[in-house]
Amino acid sequence: RSEIRMSESDINLIALVTMAEAENQCEEGKRLVISTILNRVDSERFPDTVYDVIYQASQFTCMWNGRVDRCYVKEDIRQLVVEEVISRSNNEVVFFRGGRYSSYGTPFAKVGDHYFSTF
Repeated sequence: RSEIRMSESDINLIALVTMAEAENQCEEGKRLVISTILNRVDSERFPDTVYDVIYQASQFTCMWNGRVDRCYVKEDIRQLVVEEVISRSNNEVVFFRGGRYSSYGTPFAKVGDHYFSTF
């Protein structure tokens, strides 16, 4: 994998979405949400930028249900994003949802109340 260069605004946007989607999850769960976003940016099947991945229609629940508007960038989550950009803990997850596995992809792991899947 080539070295990823991330802008501060991209790092902060990933941290904001991670808080909105996984604030109540353990560190591993937060890291997998971050990896989901980064893996999508790297994938030919999704948009090429952090912004476009996050704002892609109907992809991240927090972006359309108003949750993200009630969140802020927490420093501990932002640090997890930086660590994941430098050395990703998972290069395969591209889907997650709460409560059950998505109808897309292959089930990978349940962490907290999130279910993560690969292609």
